[in-house]
Amino acid sequence: MRARVLVVDDKENILKLFERVLEGGDFDVKTAGDGTRALGMLAAGDFDVVVTDIRMPGADGMTVLREAKRLFPDIEVVLMTAYGSAASAVEAMKAGAYDYLSKPFDPDEA
Repeated sequence: MRARVLVVDDKENILKLFERVLEGGDFDVKTAGDGTRALGMLAAGDFDVVVTDIRMPGADGMTVLREAKRLFPDIEVVLMTAYGSAASAVEAMKAGAYDYLSKPFDPDEA
């Protein structure tokens, strides 16, 4: 059974990158260009993993994280941001994030 991954980012190039890298094989990848759309997809779908940017129009990544964990406590959520700080990383981990990545990121560090 393929893992279902929801990737959320307001940058089209990031969405395409994740689709290209993850699609096929072991992953079924769906994308959302903003947090509000992602919340609708989460409520209607069954995802194993969410990878979301933090800063986006509409609902931000922390909102996506909290709602994903409320709906599906076992879901894994990875937050990524170009504006990382120790405080936001701590907040994300306390809210249940699996990981917190700074963009641009080195694929070897993931």
